Amino acid sequence: MTEDLMRYTVDVTSALAFGEDPNTLDNEGDSIQRNLAAVFPMFMKRVMTPISHWRWFKLPADLRLDRDLAAVQAYIAALIARTRERMRADGADAPRNLLESFLQQRDAPGSAITDDMVSANVLTLLLAGEDTTAHSLAWTLPYLSAEPAWQDKLHNEACAALGDDAVCPGVQALRGLDLCEAAVTEAQRLRPVVAIQSFEALQDTVIGGVAMPRDVKIFFINRPALMDERHFHEPRRYDPERWLRGREAQHGAHEPRAFLQFGAGPRVCPGRHLAGVEMRLVMSMLMREFEVELAIEGARIEEISAFTVAPSRMPLRLRRRTRRVRPTLAVAVPRAGCPHHPAS
Repeated sequence: MTEDLMRYTVDVTSALAFGEDPNTLDNEGDSIQRNLAAVFPMFMKRVMTPISHWRWFKLPADLRLDRDLAAVQAYIAALIARTRERMRADGADAPRNLLESFLQQRDAPGSAITDDMVSANVLTLLLAGEDTTAHSLAWTLPYLSAEPAWQDKLHNEACAALGDDAVCPGVQALRGLDLCEAAVTEAQRLRPVVAIQSFEALQDTVIGGVAMPRDVKIFFINRPALMDERHFHEPRRYDPERWLRGREAQHGAHEPRAFLQFGAGPRVCPGRHLAGVEMRLVMSMLMREFEVELAIEGARIEEISAFTVAPSRMPLRLRRRTRRVRPTLAVAVPRAGCPHHPAS
């Protein structure tokens, strides 16, 4: 399931940001997504390697990374060339997507933007738009698999918002899928895909009684704050409704500022709203049409840290639903012995 979700997020990001859908979902054998998926794990490996040996000699894994990066760069160059051709042919004054906006600024008189800057930003969008959302969706699935009552609630919400449509028909329907996004947000809290935040001190300062000289890099681990009962009531319990507007007070402690999956401040993730839309679209379609269960024991799914934290595997069984579930007020309670509910 993780691989399908990563292909999906590449397609969505490309279609919205660049005006082209590479359709990696249907082109699994020869897909730019396969090259992108190899980048972050190798970057993480290099960060953890004490000696930068690839600057002098390259191992087979380094050579594979070179080939993957070359394929990605060739894809980006071709994408930019096609976009420029469309802009010339259409003669549109206003940019219709993010890449057209980049290129329009690049070509403006006196612009300091270079072709390399445009390429680097396209690469950033492709990489950042793939992993974080896909892995967040993937981590949601074992929690839902363990709690059929939550699946029923999401199914009911999807049926009410989508009506007879199998997928979300428009923005108005999207607004009725708050619980679908909350289900993923809650999984992000328990399984933070962005596990570490890194900062650099711009001036000498003191944090918590510890002196931080200028230019020192600081790393913060996100999970402790997310599992702190001072911030979240029953922090080890999977409870998506704690994120629904107007219901926070019903769940005791709820401190959204402890949730930093998209960062904060002036450098907050620019794709956070797109990620929320993708979460609503995927979860509503999946819960509208299927019941899901894990095809392996949850304990066999491991966390793999490669800049983002991904599941080692996520095989599911999908059973098509034959009828709508009647509205229910059932409250999800962690099942005894479930590996995804440490409090059980």
